[in-house]
Amino acid sequence: MLRLPAALLLLCSSAVLAQPPADRAERLLRDILIFDAHIDTPRYFVDEGYKLADHHGYYELDIPRMKLGKLGAVLFGIYAQPQDYPPHLWLPRALECLEALHREVAANSRDMEFAWNVADIERIHRSGKLAALASLEGGHLFADSFRILRLFHKLGIRYMTLAHFRSNNFADSMTDELVHNGLSKSGRDLVAEMNRIGMIPDVSHISDKAVLDAVEASRSPVIASHSSVKAIAPIVRNVPDEVIRAIAKKGGVICINFHAGYLEKSAYDVYIRNWPARDQEIKDMLALKSTDPSRWELVRGIQRRYFAQMPKVDYKVLLKHIDHVAKLVGPDHVGLGSDYDGISGMTPVGMEDVSKYPVLVKGLVDMGYSNQDIRKIMGLNLLRVLRANEQAATEKP
Repeated sequence: MLRLPAALLLLCSSAVLAQPPADRAERLLRDILIFDAHIDTPRYFVDEGYKLADHHGYYELDIPRMKLGKLGAVLFGIYAQPQDYPPHLWLPRALECLEALHREVAANSRDMEFAWNVADIERIHRSGKLAALASLEGGHLFADSFRILRLFHKLGIRYMTLAHFRSNNFADSMTDELVHNGLSKSGRDLVAEMNRIGMIPDVSHISDKAVLDAVEASRSPVIASHSSVKAIAPIVRNVPDEVIRAIAKKGGVICINFHAGYLEKSAYDVYIRNWPARDQEIKDMLALKSTDPSRWELVRGIQRRYFAQMPKVDYKVLLKHIDHVAKLVGPDHVGLGSDYDGISGMTPVGMEDVSKYPVLVKGLVDMGYSNQDIRKIMGLNLLRVLRANEQAATEKP
């Protein structure tokens, strides 16, 4: 291998940084892997017959906008919120959404392909397509059966959030009663099984103590797939600096959530105050119009009306969250977890959908980040964690 002298490397690096910011950003966008750790579109395939091939004026992801945003890989979230479905429907709902994702990917094979490992992601990205992967949001979804967990892995699930909005038999949720003081014994066994099969433990949604327990229990790096920074927006769903440090120390990544209310506390305060009324209004309308073809547009109208009451949050606040993690633990430990299609349209101004990722690339260039660090933040960090979990697994899919 040819090795360049250190002085020449420094000169090359300086030359890159000396390029006009717009030129640097455009060059990066030619081949950068933009990898989002959490987008929740699959439920719309099931409920509304949502088609990715069509350019939509609602929701946040479709193929035309994906191409505009240079999106290269997505971990699609599969979930059934425990407060919204009875327990006997958790597993069937998850399987329906996962099957719908596979079907939609297959229907759009010219533009996207399902990825089963890091090698697939790299190959699919080189071909100019989107690499689609799947995640499971909540340890309540696999019926507490490790056999079913292993089946989910064989069906393409590459990480699982240990709990969702409710505590379960494995972990305390940060938005529910703390019943285990972190992870239970079963939760530690779950992390060990996930390590064994190569499924990444995801620590978004779980309590700070549960995160620390999961990091300690895991042999492989963990991720927070869609969590923002508590030091900037001190709300319950965000992670404090000590938790960020623990995740990073194990080689993990904090993927910043784009929810406007998670980025700015003033927006969160309005959102959380209105949440019960908004969701009750949606529930009542759906019960009244259960067969009305326009009911989903009515849902979106209710969501937009409540979102309009929140203070506007600029995309630069999102960059501030990314910058905080990078400065605290290094640029190797921060990524993107937009939560698009799971945040009811509550996006920052300038980051309304997947077409806007280049805004972040340009923003990081303007903030002085190197090309290599921008590549890490926009996708390579998440790729590294996937690879580490694959390599540490003792059972291959």
